[in-house]
Amino acid sequence: MRAVAPPRHPSAAAHVCAARWVELAPLAARFIRAQMLERMPGLTIAQFRAMSFVYRLRGCSLRSLSEHLGVTPPTCSALVARLVARGVVTRTPNLANRREVVLRLTPAGKAQFEAAKDAARKRTAQVLAPLPDEVLRRLAQDLGELATAFTITEANPER
Repeated sequence: MRAVAPPRHPSAAAHVCAARWVELAPLAARFIRAQMLERMPGLTIAQFRAMSFVYRLRGCSLRSLSEHLGVTPPTCSALVARLVARGVVTRTPNLANRREVVLRLTPAGKAQFEAAKDAARKRTAQVLAPLPDEVLRRLAQDLGELATAFTITEANPER
């Protein structure tokens, strides 16, 4: 996978690709989220999004989670309290900053989340199965490059 450096002005192809991606991304996200929630009954969408964020950013703060979810810290704290009560998240004081808490998935929460991700992967593979292998290989490579571009952008938002 090569490094992706954004051009100064997006090409026409970049605009067409962006339009397709903006249409496809929510559809794909809804599909994947539905598959995962099926394996985690009783979880709200907000709780699922919180678990997903904590899974990706192990040891994140309550404040960063509230910013990600677009809710106030007290609302986020209540949501996290429900996840703690469910036994899927831990909330511990940050030793470097006593005013902050650190969030992590419990071993049970991590196992549940990973099992749900695996189920979503399997269901997605069934949806993709009719496509020719050549298309799937090219798509996998292209998705890798897309992931790189978005990872770079997430790490450097001003780019």
